[in-house]
Amino acid sequence: MKIEIITDAISKDVLREIAQEFYGDMIKATVDVEKQILAVGGEWHMDSNNVLIDNGSNQPDIWGINIYIDRENDDRLEYVSLINIRPLQGNRTMELRNEELRNKIKAIVNRFIV
Repeated sequence: MKIEIITDAISKDVLREIAQEFYGDMIKATVDVEKQILAVGGEWHMDSNNVLIDNGSNQPDIWGINIYIDRENDDRLEYVSLINIRPLQGNRTMELRNEELRNKIKAIVNRFIV
């Protein structure tokens, strides 16, 4: 299973290559909103979540998303993941509903995916 921590720009072609392992046009990703990095790949969000944890991220800072590689702008991100169910952080569903966090995640993704 190929999971990449993204700290610099990555092309859509490279994302497509990683995505072929499981989903093709979509890739699972987790975003550390404090370190402003993301991890992509794996079958489940927990796969990339664990990679970020192993590299020093803290669980409360990590949120799961799906990236639809060939969609544009706001349509390419889906803020739904089992790891997003966090009642103590104010998120009681799989969908991340906090608009401020969603905007942070979108900015991080947009900075790295070219």
